[in-house]
Amino acid sequence: MREGNMLAARTPEPDAAWYGEVAVHGGHLPICMAGSPDAGRTPLILLHGWTLDHRMWGPQATGRLAAENLLVMPDRRGCGRATAPPDLAREAEDVIAIADFLGFERFALLGLSRGAVVALDVARRYASRLTALVVSGAPLPALVPREEVIDLARYRALAAAGDLAQFRAEWAQHPLMQTHSPEAAALAAAMLADYDGRDLLHGGGEAPDLPREVAALLPMPVLSLTGEHDTPWRRACARALADLAPRARHAEIVAAGHLANADNPAAFDAAVTAFLRACASKPR
Repeated sequence: MREGNMLAARTPEPDAAWYGEVAVHGGHLPICMAGSPDAGRTPLILLHGWTLDHRMWGPQATGRLAAENLLVMPDRRGCGRATAPPDLAREAEDVIAIADFLGFERFALLGLSRGAVVALDVARRYASRLTALVVSGAPLPALVPREEVIDLARYRALAAAGDLAQFRAEWAQHPLMQTHSPEAAALAAAMLADYDGRDLLHGGGEAPDLPREVAALLPMPVLSLTGEHDTPWRRACARALADLAPRARHAEIVAAGHLANADNPAAFDAAVTAFLRACASKPR
């Protein structure tokens, strides 16, 4: 792991997370790391969803996933403490910048919701760098006609009026933010309370889509997940991707909604860990 523009400050606890930052176009991305960098462990970069930040992966950082992998959890540009401005078109490059800085020639990638959109863009543009791809709750309108409403015009108007409190109250009631455990509810509420609406105020560009013909040619192993209580459209998208990508499999996390990793961390980690183990045991 190189020094330089990453200011690492590991906490005293032997197995605790440590932090740093990576330079990208327009600023820096903070990263949190957990797990072990021991030889043979799979580097896994995790990308959070909209209005959230790297803390959404807290259950994974203290659970089974970190026990078997080195986890790298950035605040995506425009989110959390990132200083790089919102720009969805640049986020695939950001992932590669993080991997290059940490010396990962190849790595596994996990994204949830909008983070899954970014992860799929990385898979489309930098397929040779990925050992495995996990996407959870991915929105895929090119594969399944959209049935889900996110009133971004309303949310932008609230942000422009300085009424982020009302935005937070309304977004907290959206089906994508419904949680199924007290721990997940507390985690989602803490992150939403800190969301500052930068991308709503300044724009973050259009989310890159995954055309059907590209999905059909993804060369890496793919695990397409949702929670069993995710929206019907997101669940349909997950099944469609698993049916289309040549090396894909599909799973639903029981007792979990859209934030499946927080609702049922044990089942989520078990599914991802088993998948990554299977990928590591097969010749590439």
